[in-house]
Amino acid sequence: MSLLLDKKELKKAAKEITTVKLHEVIETLNSVLVERQKETEVLSQIRALAKAQGFTLEQLGYQLNADVVVSHDDDSEAKGKRPVKPKFKTINKESQFFYVDAGKLNLLKTHTMKKALVDRGINVVPFHKVESKYGKDIEALLAEAGTQAVENFNSKVDVWNAWAQANGEEILSKK
Repeated sequence: MSLLLDKKELKKAAKEITTVKLHEVIETLNSVLVERQKETEVLSQIRALAKAQGFTLEQLGYQLNADVVVSHDDDSEAKGKRPVKPKFKTINKESQFFYVDAGKLNLLKTHTMKKALVDRGINVVPFHKVESKYGKDIEALLAEAGTQAVENFNSKVDVWNAWAQANGEEILSKK
């Protein structure tokens, strides 16, 4: 069943089977969908009963799996999904990496970029190995990155504070 849940594998399998087999697969998937819908209905009934008694499903020993289709509670939609509490990260010049592309010094913003740059033949170097001719550009890049970090943090604080105010959590201040 996990094979069919992966879209790529499903497309690959669909190319290899005949229409008769495809109809059988569709019937099987429809029967599984009906079973899942019944499970969802039962789970919502259990959830309503647990909520009426003042318990959560986790307290009753139920583990909610990511692959189980679960209907949304009216309360959870009203409250909204809990955002990640933002943490401000200062930019330490000594721990930054830089690269030169088209004769211009750039700051490596994410380490996932590093592999792609190296594959393109661009050297990624730590701060202490940057050529001295780019020294004046470093401060400007770090200042720009600092400004962007503050903007990102402040926008995340706005989202957090809106959620926190509705849910009685700590209100954060902007930088």
